[in-house]
Formats: sequence, structure tokens, C-alpha cells
Amino acid sequence: MTDVQQSGSARWSWDADGVVTVTLDDPGRTANMLNRRHHDGLGACLDDLTSQLGRLRGVILTSAKRSFIAGPDFVPGEITPDEAAGTYDLLTPLRDQARRLETLGRPVAAALNGSALGGGFELALACHYRVGPDDPSVVWALAETGMGIIPGGGGTVRATRMFGIAATVLDIVGPGTAYHPAQALAAGLVDELADDVVAAARAWVLAQPAGHFVQRWERPGYEVPGGTAEPPGLAEEVGRRSAGSPVRALAAVLEVAVRSAAAPLDEAFELETAACRALLGAPEIPDLAHLFFAMRAVATAPAERPPAGSRAGMREFPQLVANPLAAVFFAPDAPIVEITDADLVPEVRAKGGIPVLIRRGHVSFVQTLLDAGPDPAAMAAAARRALDDGLRIDPAAADVASVLAAGFPAWTGGVLHAGGVR
Repeated sequence: MTDVQQSGSARWSWDADGVVTVTLDDPGRTANMLNRRHHDGLGACLDDLTSQLGRLRGVILTSAKRSFIAGPDFVPGEITPDEAAGTYDLLTPLRDQARRLETLGRPVAAALNGSALGGGFELALACHYRVGPDDPSVVWALAETGMGIIPGGGGTVRATRMFGIAATVLDIVGPGTAYHPAQALAAGLVDELADDVVAAARAWVLAQPAGHFVQRWERPGYEVPGGTAEPPGLAEEVGRRSAGSPVRALAAVLEVAVRSAAAPLDEAFELETAACRALLGAPEIPDLAHLFFAMRAVATAPAERPPAGSRAGMREFPQLVANPLAAVFFAPDAPIVEITDADLVPEVRAKGGIPVLIRRGHVSFVQTLLDAGPDPAAMAAAARRALDDGLRIDPAAADVASVLAAGFPAWTGGVLHAGGVR
């Protein structure tokens, strides 16, 4: 390849056939984030492509990291709270930049070398074709509803045009479903699985007709699956699924999907971004974010090689709550396993369980909550008493266990957090 350029988090190179490979590589980070470096780098790349449109055959968008964009494996210390908050200031610029990529007029393929979550997968949906690896550890999700918000960069609008209103609300965006490759291929979220995602993406680009290229739902005669009218009974089902929760994300997905289905695309994107911004100030958002980071901390905690020895000190509890964020980090049927010996953590993780280490005594934290429940106040009080009686437990693991195994409301951020106990 020749003519290599770099700006911000983007590096792009032209080949002899006019195909440009854009590699996202945020300097000094273990994962690409949707930040100012990403925006400015991709913007410079699009400026270059636009200025040389005559020689441009197509674009491949990929990543130099283990994940594609915003994977769960970045180190918390790499990103400051101010930078995290600043992501929402970039909501509209990033949305408009994805639209610019989508309307470049040449075929654009996303070579998803790894996981893509939230805004990262929204950018992938703005591409015309998606190729991913057949790797069961990879996950793709529009999981924003698990944090009390909705996609704000076009994810709801594009999903609605691809799959219809009902599927978007009940199956994809509404529940924040996490898809592994085989599931994503079956659902149509990705178009192909390949060992070499860049090579497969390039083959697809070269197979497209030369000349002006547009997104499939912008071609003449395209119809939204199921039509643009609100499906009968959908609002009632959303109400049923939302009952008892203050989180309005699912209702917002319904509203955006219905209103955007028949709207011009520019208007549809504005509707979605406005709805996302309206949710950002909801009082439950900080607690849902707290739970997200607790889950990530448990999922990414280092583990040594399992020692030989007994399985004494283990007690398993099934997941009672299907939490969309948990599905990003853990298997849907992963049990919560309480242990009293830190040496058992690797064994639990190797077997797919979620380890909860109780460092003193044999009192079951989860059983204590189950016995006190289902009233949240009673569960929080029971947790306080257990800690006062000498129980020691990792706060992140306790919060995860309280939500998944004991059914404590997710929007409180976990029983220890909600109860003021750390």
C-alpha cells in the first residue's frame, strides 16, 4: 500500500485499486474511544477522501486494537471523568460525521476485528456492509438502554430502517441485546463472518458496481420492514416491560422508532439525538453507570492459574435478572458463585461463573438479600447488618451479585451503593 496518512486516531492508506483502508488506533489506549481524537482524525480522513473522490473505489473501516470501538477492555485510568462527560458534547458532531461517511458516495465496509458497543456499533451501522470474525468472545450491541439512555448517533434510526419498528423496540435497541457473531449474522446485524475481516471487506467493496453508491434504505422503492405505522399492541408491551421502573429508555426507543420511521433521515436523526439528550439528566443515570463499571471490574479482574485442590467454599446462585449490560460481560446463564477462598477465583472464572469473594466467615451475602427481599429497602438494610456483623465483600462484586442474583433494582447501582455502604 502507498500514500499512508495519519491524523488523530485515524490512519488511512490507498491501494492501487483505489480502496482506502482506514485503521482506527487511539494513541496510548487499549481500546478506541469516540473522543475528540477520533472525531478529528476521521474528519481529516474524510476530507482527503472527498477531495480525491474520482480515484476512490471504496472504503474499509477497521481497528488496530483488540476491539473495534469502545470495547469493555479499556483501562479505567486511561480516560478521565471530564473526557467521559465530554463524549456527550460530541454527540451531534459524531452523528453527523457518521452520516458523512455513509453518504460519501462509495461503498464503505466495516471490518469488525473485535467487539463494538454503543456508539462504536452505531458507526458500524452507518457503513454499508459489516464483516466480523467468527469468534464467540466478540460481542456487538447497542446497549445504551442498560445505562438508561438510547443510542444518540443514529443507531435507533438505522435499526428501524433495517429491521422495522417492532424488532428495534423489542429485540435489538430496546433490550440492548448483546449479539455474538453467529447471532448477529442470523439477525442481519452483520453481513458476513470471515477469518480475515479486512480481506473479506475489501472483496465486497471491489464487487460493488463502480460509481455513486448509497445506503440500502435510501434506494428507490425501499420499504421499512413491517411498515411505518406503530404496530398494534406495541405500546402496551413496552408499558408491561417497563412496569415498576423509573427508567424511560424503552419508552424513548418506542417513540423514536415510530416517529423516525417515516421521517426524512435528517429529521429522524435529530429526533433520536434530542431524545438521548433528554434522558441524560434522569436521576437514575449515575447509578446505572455505577453498575456498568462494577460489572466491568468483576469481568476484567486479573486471575491466576487455578490451583489444584478442593471445591470447598463455593455456593452457586442463578441469575434471576436478564440485565443487558451483564450480557456484554458474562454469559446469560453464568451463575453467581460465592467463594470464601481467593484461590478459587480462577476456577470460577474458568468455568464461566461470576466470582463473589467473601473474605470473612461463611455468611451468604446473596442468600441474605434473598431472605430479606423483595423489598429494596429491606435488602439494603440486611446488607448493612451483614457488614456490621463482620462480613467482608468486594463492593463491585456485591453490587453485581445483588442485581443479577437477588433482583435488586438495577437503577440503584447495587445494594451496597444504594444503601450507602462501601
